[in-house]
Order: sequence, then C-alpha cells, then structure tokens
Amino acid sequence: MVDPLAQALGDPALPAPARATLRLLREELDADPQAALLSLFFDGDEPRASIAFGEVGSADLVVVLLHGVDTDLSALPGWAAIARRLCADVIRASARRGGSDRVATVAWFGYDSGSHLTALATGHATIGAARLAGDLVRIRHGNPTARLSLVAYSYSSTLLGELILIDGAGPVSQAFSIASAGMTRMAADAVAEAIAERRLAFFATEASSDTTAPLGRLGAHPVDPRDIDGAVVFGADGGTVPGTRGVRGEATEGHASRTAVDEDGEVHRGYFATDGQAYLFVVDQLSRRASRR
Repeated sequence: MVDPLAQALGDPALPAPARATLRLLREELDADPQAALLSLFFDGDEPRASIAFGEVGSADLVVVLLHGVDTDLSALPGWAAIARRLCADVIRASARRGGSDRVATVAWFGYDSGSHLTALATGHATIGAARLAGDLVRIRHGNPTARLSLVAYSYSSTLLGELILIDGAGPVSQAFSIASAGMTRMAADAVAEAIAERRLAFFATEASSDTTAPLGRLGAHPVDPRDIDGAVVFGADGGTVPGTRGVRGEATEGHASRTAVDEDGEVHRGYFATDGQAYLFVVDQLSRRASRR
C-alpha cells in the first residue's frame, strides 16, 4: 500500500515550507502509535490533512475537531495535543458511566481557514464545508454504526453552519460551537430546523472576556449560534458544569484555544484548558454520547 506522506516527502520538487510541515506531521504520527493519517492532499503548495487519534474504523464515537482562522497544518502539534487529550478524557468519563471506551478524535486540517480579514466572508467556510462533507461520508462508509460529533472553534463554527446548510452533516448527531465567528441567517435557520427535527443536538458557548469572536459576526455571518432556537448554551466563565455532580471549571480568558502564560507568569486559560468550564462540559456531553447503547 502506498504511503501518501512518504510519497510526498520523497518528491524533490516539494517546496521547503511544505516539506517542513510534512515533517511535523511525520513526527506526530511516529510519536503516537494511536495516531493515523486519514487523508492528505495538496491545495496548491499547501498540504491539507486529517489525523485520527484512536481507531476510527471501530469506534463507537468519532469526534471531529475543527480549527479557526490563520491556522494550517504547521499548527498540528498544538491541535494534536488537544485531540489526544480530548480522546483520553472522553474515554475516562465514558468508562465511569460504564460506557464504551471505543472513542476516536480527528484533528481536521482539510481547508484553508483564511485570515481575520477573510473571516468576515463565508467563502473559506463554504469550501471547507464541502470538503468536510466528503470526509464525513468516508468516515461513515468505513464505520456505519459510529456516532459522529463535531467540535467547531471560532471560524470553523461558520463552516459548521454552512455544512448543515448544504445538508452535508447527515451522519453528525451532535455539534458544539465554541467562540463562534457567526453563521449566516440561512445557515442558522438550517441549524434550528435540524434541532427541531431532532436530527442534531447543538451546543454553543462564548466567554464574556472574548472580544474577538464578536468581531467575526460583523461580516456576512452575523448570527450568534447561542441565539439559535433550540441551542443549548453552556458556560465558559467559570463555575459548576451543568449535568455533573457539582464539578466546577475555571473561566476562559479571551479567545485562544490553548492556555498561555504571559510575561508576568499569569496563566490565561484557553477554551480547551483541561480544567476549563467549557472544556469539561464538552467532555461530559461527548462521554454521554459514547455511553449510549
């Protein structure tokens, strides 16, 4: 069987930036025996890929994790860490419920997410939605009984809306919108319809300290997903995690996905901080989906 990554790295005409990115991808795959390359293609000179953590073909729950703007495959190490941790945390939470430990996460880098300027439009999200729809079909074809969930962060929640609008989210029964750049009115209506018809469980959050996400909604996709009829709004400002036995989580600060430490040593939690209220809620809800018989 041809190894597409080895084939790409063996091409002497491969541009240096793409080669460096693919070497990062190779390092991630070599470092984790649970990691697998699901897809790899080139968008011009830019490599796009999706990477699984866990056995997608036999999982009871497959969680697809989507990134925001100004992010490409060179950012894989950070997102791979989030995907691995999310997979492990959902497995542990599901096991405590007596549920399945067959969970896989997918770090999806299948689209050009553009810049903060292009994020005001829908073009990148629409193209990304079409590509994601194809990948979801392939996942479902390889594992017809798996439950599929999407976790969309920042501009990828705009992609999520476009995905549902084009009827490309058929296999997906659960979706999370985190720090959304907004959805078009047509996409928001499509999401509301999917919720009303019980085809989709939809959750949305945004920290009160996040001043970036609202800027995305000044463009062509003005609808805050938290305002969609039927959306379950969950907290990111710290406090008890709904649905748990008094578990408390910390507040997200700003718009970042990952936690950062500033020059004064202050910790600023991102949306995917392991002790964050938003992250703990997502883990709890995903584990409930994994626990279903």
